[in-house]
Amino acid sequence: MAISFNKRNKIVKDLFSNKYRKRIVKPKKGKGSFKRKKT
Repeated sequence: MAISFNKRNKIVKDLFSNKYRKRIVKPKKGKGSFKRKKT
């Protein structure tokens, strides 16, 4: 579980850092919205 989370975290961080940051200019719920959409 820890390894899976780590690997997913890396991808999520990359997407959230580059793509998501550009896509969402004004995140209202930030992490909540992102987690809800991904799940």
